[in-house]
Amino acid sequence: MSDRAPLLYRAQPTGPIPAREHLIDPKLTFWTVALLNMAAAVALALRGVILVRRGRIPQHRRSMLASCGLVVVFLLAYALKRVWLGTQDLSVWSPLARWNLWLHESFVTTMLIAGGVALLAARQLARTRRVTGNPADPPLDPQRAARHRIAGRVAVVCAVLGLLTAGGVWLAIVGAP
Repeated sequence: MSDRAPLLYRAQPTGPIPAREHLIDPKLTFWTVALLNMAAAVALALRGVILVRRGRIPQHRRSMLASCGLVVVFLLAYALKRVWLGTQDLSVWSPLARWNLWLHESFVTTMLIAGGVALLAARQLARTRRVTGNPADPPLDPQRAARHRIAGRVAVVCAVLGLLTAGGVWLAIVGAP
């Protein structure tokens, strides 16, 4: 067979497989799944923004709560990862990679705070007649609605920026020895 033959058709070695220290790096696997999780959380949040702009509040609520659920799953998994796998060795990262990590952590922290504010405001808005459709329920408080809207926007923007910088963090981990 020629060297141009697809890998599937090339002769496979018949001897023992050489031992490798790490066939799969558990930290890289964790961060790959975390990146995919964040992408899904951002997609759900962006879907929630589209839904609320269309006036579909119940679907908006479900989409945003699903996004929050993915964030909570990550936070729990991250705590377990720190216990079992430890932290990354940042001494082997370039200054640019460390700066990107700091920026990513700043976006994620802001996302968590703003998302928490938006969630608390949403819980208060959920009992208003605008959401329930029941005229007996209290009217929408414009200040609470504005707080929810602003905090939600900040959270979604920071989530998108966090996802973009997470890609840089992932590349730094892939490139780290």
